Amino acid sequence: MDVNESWEGFSQRMKRLNPLFELGKGMEIGELKPYIQTILMQVLLTMFYRELNDDDGRRKTDILHMVEDSIKQMKLTADEKQIERITNGLLFQGKEEYSKPFESLYFDETRQVWDTQTFRYVMMDELYTNLEMGGSIVYKLTDVAQEMIFMSREMAEEFSITIEQLYSMQLIKNGNFKKATRNLDHLISRVNRLMTKEYSFQKEMMNNPKILLLEQEHQREENRWEIEEQFEEEKNHFRTISSMIEKAKRTEENGLVQKELILLHEKIEHTRQLHDRFAKLVIQNISYEMKLKAENPSLFWENSLVSFREHIYENWLMKEGIKDFDLIDQIIGPLFSPKNEFILPLDWIWMEQESAHTLQIEDTNQDEDEEEELIKRVTDWSSVIKAWKYVFEYLQQYGEFSLADLADMPMEVQDQWFEESETIDLWMLFDKKPLQIMSPTRKLETLTDEREILLHRLMNEYPQFLSLEGRHIYTEFDHRSDPIYWYGTKMTPFKICVREELRINE
Repeated sequence: MDVNESWEGFSQRMKRLNPLFELGKGMEIGELKPYIQTILMQVLLTMFYRELNDDDGRRKTDILHMVEDSIKQMKLTADEKQIERITNGLLFQGKEEYSKPFESLYFDETRQVWDTQTFRYVMMDELYTNLEMGGSIVYKLTDVAQEMIFMSREMAEEFSITIEQLYSMQLIKNGNFKKATRNLDHLISRVNRLMTKEYSFQKEMMNNPKILLLEQEHQREENRWEIEEQFEEEKNHFRTISSMIEKAKRTEENGLVQKELILLHEKIEHTRQLHDRFAKLVIQNISYEMKLKAENPSLFWENSLVSFREHIYENWLMKEGIKDFDLIDQIIGPLFSPKNEFILPLDWIWMEQESAHTLQIEDTNQDEDEEEELIKRVTDWSSVIKAWKYVFEYLQQYGEFSLADLADMPMEVQDQWFEESETIDLWMLFDKKPLQIMSPTRKLETLTDEREILLHRLMNEYPQFLSLEGRHIYTEFDHRSDPIYWYGTKMTPFKICVREELRINE
């Protein structure tokens, strides 16, 4: 019985898997061979999104650019011959002049024979191709390639609500109403999962407001208008889908198709109502966040990274004890000293105050009625990001960086840290709560945190740092380390670290 069950539907399983097994198989592309399936899958996804958005940039020349862009994004290199070979290997099997489909063997369990499956990954899109006018072929994904993408979606949960809506529109436009109804099940499932997460977050937020310090991705009050705009766009998509269904009802005479359209209309209405509840829940949670922060400001004050009680007394003295009694004097003495040493370079702040005062001195040679002109100092960000470039290269390689490490770098690198005072000022700003590195595509003028401005400029200037997106950057204090004496300035010994995920106690 077990053997028979294992053979049930076996040929259909293999016919679904064979296109995945054959993707990029047999290509002679040298050192790129281990990466070929990843490259081609990215190209198929790019074509899929363009097809959903009615973008006709799907000609062979476009696919060549997709292959080239994917290779660059994956930090690989390829010559024109390799790019051409990869593109041809997606369009057909074998020589170009034959344009043969792909073939793969499978075992038919019902007939007990081996058979050959033929398929293609892309085919001509008749809607956009106009060969009579001398145009070139515009390609679209076959059902086989779409099936591969949806198989990966089940594992990756890649598609957003908007993409699911666009795909449903595409299916309705092509008259595939039954498949559009099935696709709405994916959309319902996705909205349900997102609602579950929002309910869970709401419960945690009300029980423990401090979770807002850890869940930075949920702090959405600053871009609330963008979220509301996105929900409004999704509502418009639902209206468009409903109007497309109504139009199809008026033109379709087949009774069976009419039943499919009625079922599709009922499902889209259910999905729309579910989406509206989700949108209200998200906006409600944003309001809760704002209310909690307004009513409990002390919970969200940014504490200093270094705490005497936690780091010195509890983590060091209580755990390790004191072997030398002179250490007591060194630890407690400064607390009662009539003259405290600078731990942070506060003299820079005084220098700025003195500069501002100098600028406000009235020029005695000017008329009394003439308004005083202040010279506004402009930060040379190109100098700042050049200096910080070395820090983030170090972070990418080792995961952490101390200011003391600058002493080991070339003198020209050290000199750059003195060209702009903001370069070292930014170092001090990282001694705050952890920061998640966000996408560099956001508008610069919307950023208020100077650390984010630095990261935004770095990632846009040096694409090598794009791999840091989504990671968390934070600081660690080592109480055993000596203070850093750098060019006559005594500084707190902490280091900047980068990690994929933060633990709750950080």
